[in-house]
Amino acid sequence: MMNITLFDDNTKILEGPMQHNGDIYTYYNDSARPEVGNMRALLEKWFGCYPEDEKQDLKSRFQAAFNPTFYELYIYILFQQMGYTLSIHPELPDVKKCPDYLATKGEEKIYIEVKHIMMLTQNDQSLQRMQNTVLDALNKVDATNFLLKLDSIVFKDGSQPSGKMLIKFFNEALAVIDPDIYTADLIKNTYNGMPKITYDDDKITLEIQLIPKYPIHRGMGSGAIGSLPIVTQIGNDTENIISALETKASRYGHLNAPYIICVNKQSVSFDVMEVQEALYGSWEISWSEDSNNRDEKSRFSGNGFFGSKHNPKATRVSGIYVTNANTANLTTTAGHVFRHNHFAKFPVDLEIMNSIAELLNVPKDYPFNKGSN
Repeated sequence: MMNITLFDDNTKILEGPMQHNGDIYTYYNDSARPEVGNMRALLEKWFGCYPEDEKQDLKSRFQAAFNPTFYELYIYILFQQMGYTLSIHPELPDVKKCPDYLATKGEEKIYIEVKHIMMLTQNDQSLQRMQNTVLDALNKVDATNFLLKLDSIVFKDGSQPSGKMLIKFFNEALAVIDPDIYTADLIKNTYNGMPKITYDDDKITLEIQLIPKYPIHRGMGSGAIGSLPIVTQIGNDTENIISALETKASRYGHLNAPYIICVNKQSVSFDVMEVQEALYGSWEISWSEDSNNRDEKSRFSGNGFFGSKHNPKATRVSGIYVTNANTANLTTTAGHVFRHNHFAKFPVDLEIMNSIAELLNVPKDYPFNKGSN
């Protein structure tokens, strides 16, 4: 039988970061960057633990949808590290659909469903693709003397701006600016006092300022973008988490063992309170009007996914595991939490307390692995 690996054993020649609209699998497969090599090695190690007869299908899904498939493998390895044996897509009586895994440890059985969610609407995703295409074009601007400091990007309709026109415009604009004079003006006036270069047509308005390169770095090849606009998230992901869970709650009918849903939300931050509110309801404080005894109490309202004692919901679901893990953040910003459904028909005796790095035996300085041999 041919040994199936997740990535090709070829010479890695791709330098630099991935393009904003680049294919993730292709980039990981070909990148020569050491940190990507370390991520690739970890994924290959995990892939080696997967059943042989399932590897080709898993590899194909990595190539088609990298992030959701990464999370499936992450869950497989996580439960394996916790001492479980996992069966993939276990068949169920009277139900054509199959959960992702059945985890067993002695007499204990847990059905596991895996869900990866992006905190973007379809319109948001379309806008993100348009923006990424613009950023990939701007990275091709001649960066001999300057990097681009992007201050704002405004799309006027749903059509894609011309990358060639953007490159031509900014190449011509930068060609007539003396980097030494610009640097002196910048030191004197700061960015608040420096003019902006504006590109404007019927599809997009784009404003930039320039980051002058030190003389020693001028002429060196690099992507042209040096700074992107700051993006601030308003609100939280509570409703998105609930919606994702509701699609999975009764998908497999009435199971005869605990059933947990594992959700990976693709976002920068991880907020435990956000997860708590999604599952148990909004946090509320009540008190008595008696000035001598306020009897102040705080609790979850019970209007979340699990409901309340008087209105239990999702009783087929024994617990929820939520993370924001990706290939790069396992030792840095990745967080996770497991929460029980106290009203479940089949309660689960499961705790996930340690950090992701500890549970998965990931080196502390991953993905840079500076202390590795």
